[in-house]
Amino acid sequence: MKLQSLALAALLVIAPFVQIAKSQAQTDAGNAARIKSEVAKRIANKKTHVNVVLLNGDKLRGRIEEADDDSFAVRQDKTNQKIELSYTDVSKVKGQGLGTGAKIGLIVGAAAVVLAVVVVVAIKNFDPFEGGITAR
Repeated sequence: MKLQSLALAALLVIAPFVQIAKSQAQTDAGNAARIKSEVAKRIANKKTHVNVVLLNGDKLRGRIEEADDDSFAVRQDKTNQKIELSYTDVSKVKGQGLGTGAKIGLIVGAAAVVLAVVVVVAIKNFDPFEGGITAR
């Protein structure tokens, strides 16, 4: 009876850790699939200049040169060194430069400034009594 109680207690202690390990493995597989699709999309759109963040925290900047089912290669900007990376070792792949939202924001902001300048100049130069007031 004591052995069964001890085994049951051990099972109750270990069970949550099994679930955590199982969900972590699924998350890693999902992350690798997400990275793989991002790399494939960037190659197809010819937007290969990227910032890569690895799971260990290291960061790489360069261009994606090639990709296959298990890994992809990045040529670093500064050293011109080609580095093979496994999808499972990568945390994030982001493009360099401004995103679409930032570009739209800049265009809207510039348009608002131009409109404000036009309104200020128009109000400053507006004189309804420019020719004087005449009674007819």
